[in-house]
Amino acid sequence: MTLLEVLIVLGVLVLMTGIGISTFGALKGTQLRTQTNRLAAAVRHTYNRSVATGLYMRMVLDIDADSYWVEASATPQFLSTEKVKQEDAEKEAKEAAEAAEKAKDDDAPPPPVRERYQEDGVIPRVTMERGIGIDGVYTSGQEETFRGGKAYVHFFPNGFVEPAMIYTTDGDEAFFTLVVQPLTGKVTRRPGKVDPDRDFGKPEREEEEGR
Repeated sequence: MTLLEVLIVLGVLVLMTGIGISTFGALKGTQLRTQTNRLAAAVRHTYNRSVATGLYMRMVLDIDADSYWVEASATPQFLSTEKVKQEDAEKEAKEAAEAAEKAKDDDAPPPPVRERYQEDGVIPRVTMERGIGIDGVYTSGQEETFRGGKAYVHFFPNGFVEPAMIYTTDGDEAFFTLVVQPLTGKVTRRPGKVDPDRDFGKPEREEEEGR
């Protein structure tokens, strides 16, 4: 092969590689948009279901597993002024079990048990497509964005949902932020990673359904 032919072959290979990378990036962008829309629809559905059934509900977002599901309780649930991390919640559950065991050994009445959330089977558990994930969750009352473990967004039958910002990513540099409005349950999707401002959690005059 002559030098000219070698240069032509190399040029074709570079061009094909560029097209392949561009196509792959467009595919991941489409997947991210689709998965983010699905999550936004699940938030909206949870809001409507809580109001319609009178159930106290919460969406569990497993950041490490890039999955989410919905849990419900018929017993009134309240938000603490401070967010409890998952390991703290597990510690609390362990201490409650130990207290119940101790009461049993002392032949004393067991301590009152607060009804916990049970997984709601109406809204299916979802694991995002490979490469698409949940980057973090921020809700009112948090000092910083949760980047790991399980985060929760709470819904109440009176039509209030905990103000939240859910960050999704394609694993590279593309991000979408879902902003959940507290009084309507509507979801606004914004490109990039949006930081909460001082008006975070206040209802907006105009809200746009995630699309």
